[in-house]
Amino acid sequence: MGKILCGVDLGGTKISTGLVDEKGNIIKSIKIPTMAEKGPEEVIKRIEQSVYDVLKEAGLKISDLKGVGIGSPGPLDAKRGVVISPPNLPGWDNVPIVDILSHKLGVEVKLENDANAAAIGEHLFGAGRGIDNFVYITVSTGIGGGVIIQGKLYSGENSNAAEIGHHTINFNGPRCNCGNYGCFEAFASGTAIARFAQEGIQNGKDTMIRDLAKDGVVKSEHVFEAAKLEDEFAEELVDNEAFYLGVGISNIMAFYNPKRIAIGGGVSTQWEMLYDKMMETIKKKALKPNAEVCEVVKAELGENVGVLGAAALLL
Repeated sequence: MGKILCGVDLGGTKISTGLVDEKGNIIKSIKIPTMAEKGPEEVIKRIEQSVYDVLKEAGLKISDLKGVGIGSPGPLDAKRGVVISPPNLPGWDNVPIVDILSHKLGVEVKLENDANAAAIGEHLFGAGRGIDNFVYITVSTGIGGGVIIQGKLYSGENSNAAEIGHHTINFNGPRCNCGNYGCFEAFASGTAIARFAQEGIQNGKDTMIRDLAKDGVVKSEHVFEAAKLEDEFAEELVDNEAFYLGVGISNIMAFYNPKRIAIGGGVSTQWEMLYDKMMETIKKKALKPNAEVCEVVKAELGENVGVLGAAALLL
């Protein structure tokens, strides 16, 4: 058995496959379109081919691999190696991806929820190194995360623990994609920022956000861009985002009592704009004994977190 780890970050639009050493250094990585609309059989063939392709590019062979780790959207059952029915992978219904790929590739294959895998990656190679009680939160289109307790991933009874984006922060709030009202995700995700901006524009707010969204589709990055240009409405939205993040993180401190929380995902690229108001909110709202022992930091692995987290499943 080889020492090289292969990490596969399976997403609704792209598959990222990388070769990683046991210290978390990426040797070679590639990205290909998922072509999710073609269904699970075709997507699994594409994953298999991506493994062979990245090995070829690195001048390695399958026998050099310790195994393949896959980070996939949920819901899934990591123990059984089954992807159940992710919304962004149409046609997937209890697909035994681990059995299929281990048979095709002839190596060990492990599966985990993508956010949990990212938490493991940050714990071993990034912002959570050396921290036994650690929470990773990703804030992008949605909000997800993973929880490390006493040095081990807490995955719950059927691999669906730590659905951080779906705890309620205001039960009178907007409807979330999950069907509930007032979820953390419905207030603080990138999608939520864009929705609040769009609602303001429709209600006649005087803002340059509309002009920045040249195709008419408002995105969270347009809001941050306008705020940097001192657009008053955009600054208000960014302030609100920092507040909502602070509320959600205060709750997470109460739930898990971690030593460190790392924030990743697309919204975290605006860290400097969000940090002060977020920490001010945490100071007001978090349980003092929990807040005193917990630091909130920006995640370290960036866009490589998916591949590194998937590879880390093999360690």
